[in-house]
Amino acid sequence: MYSSAQESVHQIHSSNTADVALHVLCTAANTSSPLEEVRLDRLVTSVLDIDEMEAERLEVLSGGKSTVPFRTPRRFHETLVWAIGELQLSQFFCSSTQGHDHRSICPSAYDERRGQHHPGEMAAWRANFRALSPERQMIAATIVWLYRSGPDSIWLRRVPCNWRAIDALRYMADAGCLAIWLRLIARFPGW
Repeated sequence: MYSSAQESVHQIHSSNTADVALHVLCTAANTSSPLEEVRLDRLVTSVLDIDEMEAERLEVLSGGKSTVPFRTPRRFHETLVWAIGELQLSQFFCSSTQGHDHRSICPSAYDERRGQHHPGEMAAWRANFRALSPERQMIAATIVWLYRSGPDSIWLRRVPCNWRAIDALRYMADAGCLAIWLRLIARFPGW
């Protein structure tokens, strides 16, 4: 399904790696909920500020090299652009005038100047999102949660995004894109 570029990185296919990643993330988030009950959206928003050591563990789990510093705006931007291209998510994200590096990308169907979404475009955005395969939905939703630095009720309203974290991580592992997701989380420097 994905390009040969993805084959050049170490793909994660085992649910064991997904389980280890969930444990690392839940430990970093200091969550008291049982691992089986943690939802993906809550997991993402609870690890926005993981420390370098935790980020390094995720980087290694993704098959990446542990190079410090790797949580820079430029490095995350490169990872974000690569993830959007690799998973063919460009229809969901567009250029922004609000900053440099990753801040130059935002979810589409939005008027930055007015701070409002375009209703017709938003309806199309959501319809296209619903048509995505689950792993692509999970990564697109994660990018929106990272952009919003928390929960979202603008883009992800009335679309599937209530996955249990363990199911989502295992699904992404089976689909061959968990490494992409882990790198987005590990390299995120804040929006």
